[in-house]
Amino acid sequence: MKKTLITSAILVITIFSCKKYSDIKSDVNDSLYIYGRLYIQDSINDNGTAKPLLKETPVSLSYKNDPANVLYTTKTNNDGYFSFLNLTKGVEYTISAETETGTGDFKALFSSKTDVLLDVTKNSLTPTLKFDNSKQNGVLFTIKDNLTNGNISGCSTCFFASQQLWLKDSCDYGLFTIPSNTNGLVLKTNLQPGRYYVLFKKQAGSLLLKSNDIIDITPGGVIRKEIKLF
Repeated sequence: MKKTLITSAILVITIFSCKKYSDIKSDVNDSLYIYGRLYIQDSINDNGTAKPLLKETPVSLSYKNDPANVLYTTKTNNDGYFSFLNLTKGVEYTISAETETGTGDFKALFSSKTDVLLDVTKNSLTPTLKFDNSKQNGVLFTIKDNLTNGNISGCSTCFFASQQLWLKDSCDYGLFTIPSNTNGLVLKTNLQPGRYYVLFKKQAGSLLLKSNDIIDITPGGVIRKEIKLF
């Protein structure tokens, strides 16, 4: 009997996770619940404006003081809406979500955690996923012009494992090269831990802009650095 009740509750939550605000309001009546819409602030592949995450994305609910113990997991619908029903008054919950966006070298993990004290019926929550520095490793460079401080796209960012090859001042000897995107960003995740030597080169007409850097990659965490070309 207990198993049947749990299965029914999960089924109800799944059904409601695919409804929009107006549908949810009419169905839950006076029960305590959490519902909202998931947003993403993608500063890597987009302009960084928070926008609804328009795809199915797992969303988890746990007690704030026991985040590892997930009570329920549902999915947003294709418009980003989600809900959790039949919750306990006075309890503080944590809503968690994560997703990957982008492709190739610019594929990145975004995550969100939102704490909610359920003292009254909650609505219009908008958890926002942001670039996750803790669950992925690597480096995120912002390439800028030293004179204008503007972001530079198309900058060849060349990674070397050898200092001797790096000092040859040519990307031909590097491990790999990543061009900066339209936001002037260079992202490389899942790097093997260790020391890397990096060369930055941008041909602007007859002028060659350059810079270099040395980074020490660890198993966890993304290093953020601003690089100015001269």
